Amino acid sequence: MPAPPAPPGGEQQPGGGEQPPPGGGEQQPPGGMGEGEQGGDQAKAQLQGQLDQLNQSAPITFDPDSSELNEQGKQTVTKVAEMLKTAPQELKFQVSGFTASGTTSDKDSKELSQARAQAVADQLAQAGIPAERLQVNGEGDAGGDPAASRKVEVKVQ
Repeated sequence: MPAPPAPPGGEQQPGGGEQPPPGGGEQQPPGGMGEGEQGGDQAKAQLQGQLDQLNQSAPITFDPDSSELNEQGKQTVTKVAEMLKTAPQELKFQVSGFTASGTTSDKDSKELSQARAQAVADQLAQAGIPAERLQVNGEGDAGGDPAASRKVEVKVQ
């Protein structure tokens, strides 16, 4: 004989166990329908913190006048890709390339920084990050220490 229907609110039924309230009673994941923007903002902030930490400990840097990823850069991009794969699908990412002072012209600096950012975006795409989630920007001269300025940074948009 089937159990009697559950009353509204999910109260205890004799012999039938507790019935879930309407809507399933399950919590929504961060960024889900139940939390609106707040869950997505929290996931975004957490991911950006992880990316910033990685940028400090293992930055994606390049040799002078080169847009080719070195071994350390490839390893860091692989770590970045693993982080981005866990991010909510609605998040997009900005891949920004920079150059050091002393590049021959502003035009060359912009082109080189764009090529560096594109090299990282290509590597991220090969690692499974959809290209439509990546915005590539060449920022030009970053100023400061030349070795630290030849870099690409990935940020959450």
